Amino acid sequence: MKKGSRADMRDDLSLAILLIGIVVIGLILMLIVRVQRGLLGLILSGLTIVLLVYWLREFKRTVKKELIPETQLKRAEWTYELIEDEDGITILAEVPGPEDQVKVETVDGKLEIKSVNFQKVVKLLQDVSIISKSYVNGVLNVRLKKQKSLHKENAEGV
Repeated sequence: MKKGSRADMRDDLSLAILLIGIVVIGLILMLIVRVQRGLLGLILSGLTIVLLVYWLREFKRTVKKELIPETQLKRAEWTYELIEDEDGITILAEVPGPEDQVKVETVDGKLEIKSVNFQKVVKLLQDVSIISKSYVNGVLNVRLKKQKSLHKENAEGV
């Protein structure tokens, strides 16, 4: 059995304290209503209800935080690798979704990558065409061929 980290133990302890606090406040509320039936009882009952609502919100926030996978928190920013050589350009990128849903196309010097609930554009410095594309375990590998631009051909011909 693995030993938990200090952060895990701290989270478990705070959750236990939170639950105990909710139970204690509920018991105090019941006692106040039974013993004090006057104005003071109503005031204390109101304060107890406010505290109970606060603790329930904290409990909900803690549980929600625990249920969010760490991978979603770490993947807030999309990254890719662009490798350029004499023959062309290779782009490696993490793309979510099933293989048949991943679409790649070039439009006006840009590479558009689309999938389920995912769309990104990679700006390129020159026009390219797609030579090959592979998608394995969430990693997209696109090989692009550099196109000769008309401006360069005209400059070289002069």
